[in-house]
Amino acid sequence: MQSHMEEIQQLPECLAGKIGALTDLLDDSKATNTVLKYSRGFMKWKRWALAHDISNRDILPAKALHVALYLTGIIQDANSPSPVISAFYSIKWAHDMADLSSPTNSSIVKNMLESGKRKLAKPVGKKEPITVEHLTKMYYSLHSADNLYNQRTICACLLGFAGFLRSNELLNLRRSDFQILTTHMSIFIQKSKADIYRDGSWVQVARTLTDLCPVKITEKYFTLAGFDVDSDEFIFRKLSKCKNGYHFRCNKPLSYTRMRELFIEAFKPFVDDISSYGLHSLRSGGATACANLGINDRLFKRHGRWKSEFAKDGYIKDNLSERLIVSQNLGI
Repeated sequence: MQSHMEEIQQLPECLAGKIGALTDLLDDSKATNTVLKYSRGFMKWKRWALAHDISNRDILPAKALHVALYLTGIIQDANSPSPVISAFYSIKWAHDMADLSSPTNSSIVKNMLESGKRKLAKPVGKKEPITVEHLTKMYYSLHSADNLYNQRTICACLLGFAGFLRSNELLNLRRSDFQILTTHMSIFIQKSKADIYRDGSWVQVARTLTDLCPVKITEKYFTLAGFDVDSDEFIFRKLSKCKNGYHFRCNKPLSYTRMRELFIEAFKPFVDDISSYGLHSLRSGGATACANLGINDRLFKRHGRWKSEFAKDGYIKDNLSERLIVSQNLGI
């Protein structure tokens, strides 16, 4: 609000008291973690500026040449474009919040950002998709009627695959997010990467009546875990071993690291190189299987909660027969 200080000082008392609420609501224009990331990024810029004898009055608003030199130093020390991008948008955010003209609008600063992206860019190492064959082998190797530890892994993998779930979506599922019916189950995704307004979305998973049926596996896991239908507990949590098997510990979801360890433990015997696979392999595996079966694009995109065709296509690894169709139909 720095650019509006004179106006603020002239406000009548009945409006001046609302400035605090205005500031809080401006903070809510971005997700909490984003605000935290940008505020830390701006503080890094401020510390750099003060260490290089730049006066306080040139920190906010900042001068384009100073910011370009700041980005130059980051590019020279960084191993990826991420620190450069973070610094650029942190400075932009701070100026936008203060309603000040941002140096990030300057051509020299924009070109420094592009230079950093080009210089530090590395090939994207996408994970290989998990296949139905992998899932089948994993299921039969781990399946044990009363083993809560193994059933947790099986359920997580099948839900991730069938629901095209991102790892954070999977790990934050609660028992109350599920509605299990005769023909299918509905899963409510409370928070999603693409759901910026937190409206939530429903994922529908059919009952297939096979050994790997996600609905049957989920029912079995819920029964073994003893979840109440309306329980608000996270379904994938830490387990402790006891005389009678396993029991849940605190009501906190598994960490990404722990879930990844369980994934590696489950699939390592059945793939050539486990380092080529990760939790994202479940989402891309489901998407790839669906695409190669020729499922309608509209339904496909909605099921995976993708905002664009570009985002959706990035998850798919077409099989060889599909890729050969192009050259087979060239008429030569």
